[in-house]
Amino acid sequence: MNPTNTIIDKIIMFIRLFTPMAVTQFALLGGSFIAIFLTGQYGTVDLAGVSIGYNIWIALYTFMMGILLGITPIVSQLLGGRKIKHIGNITKEGLYIATGLALLLWLLGYFGMKPFLLYLNMEPAAYEICVFYLKAFSIGLFPILWGCTLRNIIDSHGLTHFSMAIVVFGFVLNVFFNYALIFGHFGLPELGGIGAGYATAITCWSNFILYSLVLIFHPTFKEYNIFSNWKLPSWTYIREQLQIGLPIGFSIFFETSIFSIAGLLMVQFGTAVVAAHQSALSFTNIFYCFPLSISMAATIAVAYELGAGKPKEARQYAYIARIFALIVATLLCSYSFTHMENIAGLFTSDPVVFDLIMSFLSYAVFFAAIDAFGTPLQGILRAYKDVRIISYISLFSYWGVCFPVAYILSRMPEYGPYGVWIGLLSSVSVAGILFTARAWYIQHKR
Repeated sequence: MNPTNTIIDKIIMFIRLFTPMAVTQFALLGGSFIAIFLTGQYGTVDLAGVSIGYNIWIALYTFMMGILLGITPIVSQLLGGRKIKHIGNITKEGLYIATGLALLLWLLGYFGMKPFLLYLNMEPAAYEICVFYLKAFSIGLFPILWGCTLRNIIDSHGLTHFSMAIVVFGFVLNVFFNYALIFGHFGLPELGGIGAGYATAITCWSNFILYSLVLIFHPTFKEYNIFSNWKLPSWTYIREQLQIGLPIGFSIFFETSIFSIAGLLMVQFGTAVVAAHQSALSFTNIFYCFPLSISMAATIAVAYELGAGKPKEARQYAYIARIFALIVATLLCSYSFTHMENIAGLFTSDPVVFDLIMSFLSYAVFFAAIDAFGTPLQGILRAYKDVRIISYISLFSYWGVCFPVAYILSRMPEYGPYGVWIGLLSSVSVAGILFTARAWYIQHKR
């Protein structure tokens, strides 16, 4: 990040932040997309098992990832105000927090995974795939959260191209091991859907090692001494990160967990519906990387200007992010509606599942477009450290609106599984309106 003087300079700076972050998010989400895609090609039962496991994991992971995002506005504001002496300690405390969160996740999985899956009353074959997929995935649990912390530090300094290079390499690695371990190529065992879990774990370790090397050898980070002079955790720094990170984590959890609940609501309709629903949802996840990247770039840019004491420039970056998001949403809709059959054909060769995917995609396109409008507003509010209201809005929109609508309509024969998608659409619509109102209040009234 550097100071800018004109709107054109700000647009260029924002694009320089956004582009590597978009490629990074695309590669991160693309790994899950490839895993779902290849597992679907291997078999419907494997796809159903991996889908349920992924839905359980992603809700918990994004909650933890959201907590770790609390470090981004802190570091960005310190950089904007030229107050960098505490960044090294803040990073170390972030790694302590990541370690504690990973340990908590591991304990939840160890003691709660099997009872929860049994409660869902899954088909026995899909249940077995799901259990072993999650066990394989857990090998990468600690490095994936350590890597999140280190990536946030790198991105906060505007060096998003390093994250892009690392994650793209990880994506290639992920594709290779998914292909090799699911189908049993290159002398590796044929593990089906379980191989997707091992492939992800390998990628998590690779990314963490590469992030660590950047922080050790890049001149910008050498003076922080991140991997030396370790001390016991400091509650002062941890409390500051948690005060910002916990509301972010809860807001993301409320949002992503409702997608997991939606996937679980689909279980009652059979394996084919579960597979088709997850395929359509994977499509929305891929395109979600664009509004998510806009949101993250907005947090960095707006927080930097606020730290420098320039609220007018911060508002300008906020408007650039919102306009950019609307352009992206328009392009997404245009592409998706003209390529729906091609998109559905990517996920399956089963004609029944293909027809179901086609019907779900019509809902998924509108969902992706509305989400592209609301997501960047969350990033803007995080830059202002106005994070508690985000969690309240997310709780109301996703659990107060989406869950009851999806649950009630899914129980009605005339709606069935489509009622779940109607609930998802209603939630992002309400959230977008409320986030817009809060952003206007923060920027113009408070």
